[in-house]
Amino acid sequence: MAQVIQASPTRMELLRQKRRLEVAQRAHDLLEDKRDELMQRFLPLIKDVRDLRGKVERKLNESYMDFQVAKAINSERQIEASLMWTEARMGLEVDGYTPFKTPRFKIIKEGKLLCYGFYGTNWKLDSSLRSFSEVVTLLLELSQKEEEVRRLAEEIERIRRRVNALEYIFIPQIKEMVKYITMKLEERERAHIINVMKVKEIMGS
Repeated sequence: MAQVIQASPTRMELLRQKRRLEVAQRAHDLLEDKRDELMQRFLPLIKDVRDLRGKVERKLNESYMDFQVAKAINSERQIEASLMWTEARMGLEVDGYTPFKTPRFKIIKEGKLLCYGFYGTNWKLDSSLRSFSEVVTLLLELSQKEEEVRRLAEEIERIRRRVNALEYIFIPQIKEMVKYITMKLEERERAHIINVMKVKEIMGS
């Protein structure tokens, strides 16, 4: 379907459309630069998330295996009784925000993690609890990075849509408008010249 161009074919309108085209092209270039900059941040962040996930999985497996060995050495009832006396507490507090408004959290640890006696416990239980404590910190870091990846991806997609709208819709429309007005003005100019020549011819005859 042919596009209907609605514009006054005047020199003032031509100047206005050329200015719009210049602004649109500048905006397109700036958005492309911003998108490329975000992609440069996005790809390394994806790698960080992938590596961190692997680290969390390995640490969780290590903690779980140590805990299973601890239960094999001492009875499960003894382990549970020992863990009832733990004084360790964990909390979170906001420690700032990323450029994409993702909150940065800091873990607040209070109390002793290993506060039980030697009876009914073993070194594998100690190792397991230390590993679980580290996993909590890693999980928090992972969740923050994943949220940053999500917000970064949304921003990249939003910019991509704007770039495409400018490149494939808005800028071509303005170019067509400029072309149409230029053509109409040239037609008027030619018609004016022909009329002037006819007038001169009539006056000279």
